Formats: sequence, C-alpha cells, structure tokens
Amino acid sequence: MYMRTKTITIALAITALTSLPFFALGQEQDSIINNYDYSTEPRNEISTSIGTPSGFGSIFDLFKVVIEGVANGLANNYKTDTKFVGTYGLDYYYQVNSWLRPGAKIVYEGLTTSVYDTTNALVNHYNTSTLSVMPSVQFSYLNRKYVKLYSGIDLGVAVIFDDNKQGSSLSTTLFAFNITPIGIRVGNDRIFGLVETNIGMDALIKGGFGVRF
Repeated sequence: MYMRTKTITIALAITALTSLPFFALGQEQDSIINNYDYSTEPRNEISTSIGTPSGFGSIFDLFKVVIEGVANGLANNYKTDTKFVGTYGLDYYYQVNSWLRPGAKIVYEGLTTSVYDTTNALVNHYNTSTLSVMPSVQFSYLNRKYVKLYSGIDLGVAVIFDDNKQGSSLSTTLFAFNITPIGIRVGNDRIFGLVETNIGMDALIKGGFGVRF
C-alpha cells in the first residue's frame, strides 16, 4: 500500500509538471499586462503548508524501503513496514517589487519504519526525518489583485536524522536545493491560500495558507 501511494503521488506530480507549459501559454497575455500595483499591499508574508513526499524524500524513502526490506528478508526473514509522516513547511518572503520576493523556508519531512519478525513481534523501529533550511527567491509572472503565479529556487542545507529503538542514532548534513516550477496564490492583500509543485527538498505537491502584513 505504501509503495502504491508513492507511485500515485509521483505520477500526479509528473502530470502536473508536464501540463505547466500549456498553462503558462494560456496565461501569457495576463503575464505581460501586470495591472496590479504591488505597492498598495503589505510587503511581508508568512505561510505554512503540508504536502506529499518531496522528490528527494521519494528517492531516499524508496531506497530505504527496498534495501532494508530485501536485507531483512534475506538475513532474518523479517518484514518491513514504512509509513510517510508528512512534509511540512514554514516560509517567509518580502515583496521587493511586482515580480521579486526573496525570503527563506524551513521544510520538515518524516517517515517511520517498523521491522517485525515471523511472529509479528516488533524487532526494531526507525524514525527518519529531514530538516531543510533554505534561503529562497520567488519570481512572479502574473501579479493580479487576487491571483499571483510564480516560480522559485531555494538553496541551503539539510540534516537527515535517523533514530531507532535499539538506541543508536545518526545525523547527516548535506546540500539542499529546490525548484518551484509553478506556484499559485489566491486571496486578498491580507490572507491567501497557495498550491505549489516542487522538485527537490520541498513537497512535490503542497497546499497551504498564509498572511501578509
């Protein structure tokens, strides 16, 4: 069931990404005519989000499930059950002008893995999580009063934490990156909702809400 869910998630993300050129083409006229004055709205914005596994997490989780599952199966006839906890984000941006928003984001992604023996007794339990902190910049190409379309890029660091029931734990620090092919914000000058597609350390598809001040 877990692998089937991940396959469906990845398929949805690919479908969304392949449709972007056609969506962007339909918005070309509006992109050129940017008739909303950004200076009349608040400059700061904070948002929270929840979403599917990230591109990085999907590959990492798949590797973990396959390698550990095969290893446990061959060595001890154990079975492995892995569950996705969620991808959660906290973002801050500052509106410099009608098309540029620098900022930063924090992304948490987690999963749990339980290992059982042939009697279904719990042998070990892993908690694996990734925390990414990335400076970010977003570029708006449609800036209307109630709707904004944008893309973005994020670069920073990530730490992977791996703890297990047997008392051992480890952490790994690595370079973090993310690209937002398309994001949509809908709302007024104080409250908004958002939907994004991402490639990298943020959720492949996520939704959330935010406030401007």
